[in-house]
Amino acid sequence: MTEQGQNLAQQIQQQVQQSAEDFFGDSLGAIKNQLATQRSQLQELVEMVPESQEGGREQLEQLLSSYEELENSLEEVAQEQGLQEMVNEAAQQAQEAAGQATEQAQESAEQAQEGAEQATEQAQETAGQATEQAQESTNQAQ
Repeated sequence: MTEQGQNLAQQIQQQVQQSAEDFFGDSLGAIKNQLATQRSQLQELVEMVPESQEGGREQLEQLLSSYEELENSLEEVAQEQGLQEMVNEAAQQAQEAAGQATEQAQESAEQAQEGAEQATEQAQETAGQATEQAQESTNQAQ
């Protein structure tokens, strides 16, 4: 193989390796974000269970501990592969995207509520006008 061919093969190999690392880092980041979100939701559930329900609460706490172990394992893998920064960035981006989606959903809900309130007001005004007209017609008929 010529030197130019070897250089090209090396560049292709580096690009493929970088693409694989990017994919792996992004995947780990998404998993990390999903684990953190679900662990948080599970924590909320644990707090809702009365302490008098020791068996159920204990099982939930074990599940919570498993989530924490998974998160720690994921961190270790990212460190071992030298991808911790990339994983954290991907997790942050996923968290921001989820936050933006939540904000948009809240805005849409607020707009829908405002629209419903306006429609209710208009319906009440129309009903009031109809009532007034009916009373006027009744008074004129007498």
